[in-house]
Amino acid sequence: MHVATVRRAIPVLVLALAALTACGKDTEGASGVPSTASSTAHSPSSASSADPADGSASSASRSRAGAQDAGSDSDSGRGSDPQRCTSAHLRVSVENVDTAAGTTHFQLVFQNTGDSTCTLTGFPGVSFRGRDGAQIGNAADRDTDTAATTVTLIPNAHAAADAQAPSGRSGYSEAECRLKSVSFLGVFPPGSSDQIDAPWKTAECTSSAIHGLKVGPVHPIR
Repeated sequence: MHVATVRRAIPVLVLALAALTACGKDTEGASGVPSTASSTAHSPSSASSADPADGSASSASRSRAGAQDAGSDSDSGRGSDPQRCTSAHLRVSVENVDTAAGTTHFQLVFQNTGDSTCTLTGFPGVSFRGRDGAQIGNAADRDTDTAATTVTLIPNAHAAADAQAPSGRSGYSEAECRLKSVSFLGVFPPGSSDQIDAPWKTAECTSSAIHGLKVGPVHPIR
């Protein structure tokens, strides 16, 4: 009886051990899945966060490169400074004439008629001229109350120089003044030795003792 009982117990034990072994494997497998899933879940997250960062870095690099290129272009453009405006590419007109208290105030307006940007710096030369082109009286004195600056003129742009002249005898006697008719103003743009004529139909004093014609530096139109 005892032997039979033991024989019957052995298969039961074997089955129990097999069941326990199977449970152990299931448990190990179950515990391994979250670990792998967790790692896999972080990988896409890491990859997705890296891609936008790389893309942003690339975009930023392209943007900076584009701005640098534009800056380089600008620098190269600044390297070739505009040339001085020449008489050949300037038109001069007399504007804003106002006479009061024996003095005529006016502006000499310079227009860039060329195709390129140019500059004017300093004082123009100005004198009264007769019909024959000869100078009448003294050339204009410089009015240095205003500092000279460089004015850049794009094509068709304007700059001006403020000027003044005696109106008629302007308080001088006939002998002191020696009045004479003027046909035009002879204007030399700053730095130029080529004269531009601007109409000026009036009578002016021709005495060398009188210095009534004055001109200031070229400035932007205000």
